[in-house]
Amino acid sequence: MMGTRFGSVDPGILTYLMRQGQLDSRGIDKVLNEQSGLLGVSGLSSDMRDILTGIEQGHKRAKLAFDIYVHRLRAAIGGMAAILGGMDVLVFTAGVGENSAEVRAAACRGLEFLGLRLDCKTNARPSLDQEISTADSSVRVLAIRAEKDWAISKECWKLAQAHQRGQQPRVLPGKSPSDEARERQANRALIKSYKG
Repeated sequence: MMGTRFGSVDPGILTYLMRQGQLDSRGIDKVLNEQSGLLGVSGLSSDMRDILTGIEQGHKRAKLAFDIYVHRLRAAIGGMAAILGGMDVLVFTAGVGENSAEVRAAACRGLEFLGLRLDCKTNARPSLDQEISTADSSVRVLAIRAEKDWAISKECWKLAQAHQRGQQPRVLPGKSPSDEARERQANRALIKSYKG
């Protein structure tokens, strides 16, 4: 579930709405991409902070939006753990993952069967780039800053440097095999450092 986008929906609902004359293709596009997700379910906002405030104020649809969001998140985590045959690390990042201790706690609740143990006190603290699982957790849980701005800046720098050298910038498919190998090695080292 996203802020304003639908996530998953039975396509039969869309064709039904079209047959009933309630929505045309533009209307469906607007509903699916601008009026669904947290906003559509809660009727309040696409921002998780507003959803949490709504829950505190007793807003039932805000609670429903939160519960659906967490259910879908836990289903995705469980599905990935099943496909991978277990889990070494669970990383929370980006807007909600970085900033919502409530979502992190709710997402981890019920995952103890995987060996995951969340440190509630550490999770509640607002600092980032740290482990938030207990010392006896067999699955490390991390809250990591996304730093999308830094990643975008690095790519812009690469384009500018290529332009100055008179080279054709490589935009797609992206990284060279050696860049990807270095990035994988750095990621493994980061995960290993957290695992101790």
